[in-house]
Amino acid sequence: MMQYQGLDNKFFIKLPEGVSINLVPAGIVVRSCAYLYDFFIRVIVFGLVAAILSFLGDAGQGLILIAYFIITWGYYIAFEAKSGTTPGKKRFNLKVVQDNGLPATLSNIIIRNLLRPADAFPFGYCLGIATMSFNKSYKRIGDWSAGTLVIYQENNVGTLLNSENTSQEEPPKIELAIDEQQAVIEFSERCKKLSPARQEELANILSEALNVKDESATNKLKSMANFYLGQKI
Repeated sequence: MMQYQGLDNKFFIKLPEGVSINLVPAGIVVRSCAYLYDFFIRVIVFGLVAAILSFLGDAGQGLILIAYFIITWGYYIAFEAKSGTTPGKKRFNLKVVQDNGLPATLSNIIIRNLLRPADAFPFGYCLGIATMSFNKSYKRIGDWSAGTLVIYQENNVGTLLNSENTSQEEPPKIELAIDEQQAVIEFSERCKKLSPARQEELANILSEALNVKDESATNKLKSMANFYLGQKI
């Protein structure tokens, strides 16, 4: 269930298991770049296949049409069903997931791709771009129908954050509100850019509540962040 959306367009979702994750939907520009990347790959592959089949005469013409169908419809379904991403999406660090952040299923992938003609109507993906422009998750018609979302991969379920020096496995003893859990997660994410002294300085703000100080406070906050993201640490 979606609980929070910050100014940075980050969706904060609480799963039925009680863990919380955050997802950052990919915008129109980066998804367009990924599409063009995939488009050129498909053009090159189809061009090579068509050049080879053209030597077969009339039979080759029929095979070219079959190859066009397979490449057009099978490219996205095959790649996204395997890993949730295509070469283009992988190049721009994107991935297709379900609305709840879990990996997309084969049925999700098939539905979102079979509805590409609707998004392309009347030309140049005009309807799809218009639909994406009017919702904060940048979902096209295919995504709405399939219950999918295109996100940046580093925010997907299962991302391990700063797990070094963390060994706590039980749930945190401190009960935090959703926005407070997000603050802990963001602290853990930013630790890579902070010096150890700065990390401890920020963690010590909560030293009384955590009942520890300095490095121990830092490690405890990182451990809590991993728990909220569903990590077993």
